This record gives sequence, structure tokens and C-alpha cells, in this order.
Amino acid sequence: MISPSRTKAVPGMPPAGPFLGTFALIVLLAVGAATAPVFLGADPGYLTGLTFVMQWVPFVTVVALHAAFRAQGRDQAKGLSAWSLSAARVRGHGGAITRGSLLALGALVIACIAPILIAGSLGFVDLRWADGAATAVALTLPVAVLFMIPVAGEELAWRGYLTTLLSPRGFATTTAVIAVLWAVWHLPLTLAYAVAGDLAPRDVVSKTVDLLLAAVLVSALRYLSSSVWPAVFAHALFNNLFQMAQYNFMTPLSELPEGSYWGYMAVSWATWIVIDAILVLAVFRSTRGRLRPAFGRTHDR
Repeated sequence: MISPSRTKAVPGMPPAGPFLGTFALIVLLAVGAATAPVFLGADPGYLTGLTFVMQWVPFVTVVALHAAFRAQGRDQAKGLSAWSLSAARVRGHGGAITRGSLLALGALVIACIAPILIAGSLGFVDLRWADGAATAVALTLPVAVLFMIPVAGEELAWRGYLTTLLSPRGFATTTAVIAVLWAVWHLPLTLAYAVAGDLAPRDVVSKTVDLLLAAVLVSALRYLSSSVWPAVFAHALFNNLFQMAQYNFMTPLSELPEGSYWGYMAVSWATWIVIDAILVLAVFRSTRGRLRPAFGRTHDR
């Protein structure tokens, strides 16, 4: 189990500050370069395929930077340990991974469906059952499992390596830093679609807030399971579950007037905050009384 409190630096990992700063610069420049043509007038259609490639940029970056810092470390004291995927927590106890994935499924279904029902009862949206909704529901879980492949490129970095790197600073700081960087990294993409007219400006704001709130849930799953895989599953499910439900079970967001739109968002964010609070409490309660931080050895299962 991962300790949510501050711990000693993780053996074999590079200095967090320089590594994180370099990582942030590289991934932000990469997404900026990828979306720049749209800001210059290009059609954003190319972004659909490119997005799957860009999702692996964070992990490729941490692998390259780890190797670079290790090479630099050879000229210092003991240097850095060889690269190992254990830093990204790709291994873990099967039972913990299963429980974490089921927790992700339950939490995200509640975060998705509860706001629709509440907003419907308050008159912000009209509830409906769209044509093809049953098929969309049946495909949601298989599609999420399939989309774990590209999503893994992000999560092996965000909730994998970077969480291990920042863990000595405690759960709150680690989660906040990664959440902000994760949201900012997505911002050029949403802004590009807004500039092209495919996304309303209000959606840029709401999607950014959604990412910040979802980041807490995903980080908590990582801590509770001591594995990145529940985070990968949660991220993949988050990417398609909400879009599916909002299109099939309520008035599409694009058709809502301003008051109803922000009313629905307020209900949704309140639901997210409650779920996040419960999971954060679970993180701290799960390690109460445990003195050995789970990040103390990067090669532990």
C-alpha cells in the first residue's frame, strides 16, 4: 500500500524538480507543435488519428529522460539505478488490481449517471432514451478495455512514473501537481477544436475542470491499488462513458442553453467532489498505522 504522507526520496529515482520541469517542457512543446496547424487555419481532422500517437508521448518522454538522468548520474556519487518499468508500477497484486478496477467502474458510473438524474429532476436537462442507446451501453465496457492501449501511454507516465517520482511529497501534492499538468497538457487540444469551431468555448472550461476532478479519482485508485492498471482502466472508461451517457440519456450538451448547461455542470462537479472526497479519505484510512512507505522500494510488486 502506498503511503499518502510525506516519505523519504525513492531510491534510484532522479531529482524530482529538474526531471518534472524538463518533462513538462517537452510534453507541452509536443502537444503545442501537434495542434499548431489548427491555429494557423488547418482542418482539425488530422488530430483524430494523431491523438492516439500523442497519448504515448508522456511515457516515451519519461523513459528518455530517465535514461538521460541516469547517464548524467554516472558522473556523480552512486548515480541512478537502471531503468525499470517497476517505476511505472506496471506490476501489482492481481486482487488489488481487480478491486481497484471494480471501484473505478462503480465510482465512474455514479459520477456519470447521478448528475443526469439529478439535473433531470431539477429541470436542467430532459431525460431521454436515444435510438441505439442499448447498443451504446453494451459497447461501452469493451470499448474502454480496447482504449486502455493508447491510454496506457499517458497513465504509465502520469499515475505511473511521475507518481512514484513525486510520492515523497505526499498524496495531496503529488495529485495536485500531476492533475494541473495533465489538464494543461490537454488544453492546446481543446483550444484547437474551439478555434476550429468544433467545440464551444464553454466546453473548453468544463472539460478542463472535469480533468482536474477526474485526476483526483484516478490518482486515488493508483494509491489504493499500488498499481497503475486501475488508473489506466478508469481513464479509458472516463473517456467514453460520459460522452455516451450524455448523448443517449439526456439533452446533448451542445443543445443546452447557458443556464441549463452550467446548472448541469454544477451538479456534475458537486458529484465529483463527493466521490473524490470519499476516495481521498479511503487513501488516508487505508495506510493508517502503516509505517513503511510502499514506494520505498521501486522493485516491489
